[in-house]
Amino acid sequence: MSALAYAVWAVLGAAIVVLWLRSRAGGSGVARPAQVVRRLASGPVWRVAFVVGVMFAGWHLFAR
Repeated sequence: MSALAYAVWAVLGAAIVVLWLRSRAGGSGVARPAQVVRRLASGPVWRVAFVVGVMFAGWHLFAR
């Protein structure tokens, strides 16, 4: 079962790296991470949702 979990994390990590590299390429339609965060934090409701999402992720990923 842990091998499956490691495989899922490896696929997610590889997807993040691929998206990051595509965002750095010129003329790409993929937004950079800073642009995504700026868009999410632009309004008060979205800012609260973003903070709650980060807290949720932190609780579930690091509180083991």
